[in-house]
Amino acid sequence: MKRLVTLLLLLVAGFSVSAQNYPSEWTRYTSDAYYHDIESAFTKQEALELARTNLARQIQVRVTEVSQMDKNVINGRSNITYNSSKNFATDVDMDLAESKSHYNDMQGRYYVLVYIDKAAACTYYENELKMLVSNVDNALAIADNYVSTGFKQKAKTELEKALRLFDNANKPFFWLNVFGLDESRIQRYLSQVHSREQAVKQRLADLEYGTTYCVVCDADLFGKKYFKLANEVKGELAASGCNFVDDPSSADIVIRINASARRYNEYQGMYFIYVDPAVAIDKTATGQRVYEDELSVKGAHTLGYDEAARDGYRETTKQITKMLKENIKR
Repeated sequence: MKRLVTLLLLLVAGFSVSAQNYPSEWTRYTSDAYYHDIESAFTKQEALELARTNLARQIQVRVTEVSQMDKNVINGRSNITYNSSKNFATDVDMDLAESKSHYNDMQGRYYVLVYIDKAAACTYYENELKMLVSNVDNALAIADNYVSTGFKQKAKTELEKALRLFDNANKPFFWLNVFGLDESRIQRYLSQVHSREQAVKQRLADLEYGTTYCVVCDADLFGKKYFKLANEVKGELAASGCNFVDDPSSADIVIRINASARRYNEYQGMYFIYVDPAVAIDKTATGQRVYEDELSVKGAHTLGYDEAARDGYRETTKQITKMLKENIKR
């Protein structure tokens, strides 16, 4: 009986010694401030793999808890999380895991500590959210500058890119819950991100129709007004996504066209004319003339100068719309 007691005492002592076979400074990593696991094996790699596997299992338990909490919160219409954690319920973030190793000469075994500092992990994901907010603020400023200088389409493009940034907000919010960031701080980040998202959506709603254009056209066909030029130019540009208003003062871009047809000559039953259009593009916001040019387009027809002029105006429409498409959205 005494011998059995002695063996038991030695066995307990052996476990006690084994528990101290890793460096004493590792004890700090066993507090609640860390997720951790310590394993031993005859090879360092084996001990490392065991420790990482067991640490991942610990975090998986917390991941499952947070995932379930998210489901309850979403059903309860709370705003504790930014969005559903559907993509993270089975993931374990081990990118932030660090490791330390120790070799015990007497045992011939390696001891490996794998740990994640919860506070450092929270700082990492907080910085991701801060970067997101900063990038969105920058995009909003750029978009406002585009709007103020008459580039509404560019502003819309910038805001659409900014809106996609919010797709990246789910992950940091989820992991901040996993790593235990104080709920009040999470709520502050939620408020910041939510307000930026609403600002981007509101700006996009204001720019629903993008840049607006107005065509001011004065076209002459031998003393008669030629209204088809303006209508045909607008039709071609509308097919490319341009939106038009009738009032030049309410447009972002004003396209000014002055054109007239002139008789050239008649040769062997063919009548020749030239259409001479002058085209200019003005920005309403700045009063700046951003483009201007003049053309001379030839037309011909056997039925007389009027039909030749109409032929010339048809070609003029093609050349003007090509010119405008190359320049109005610069």
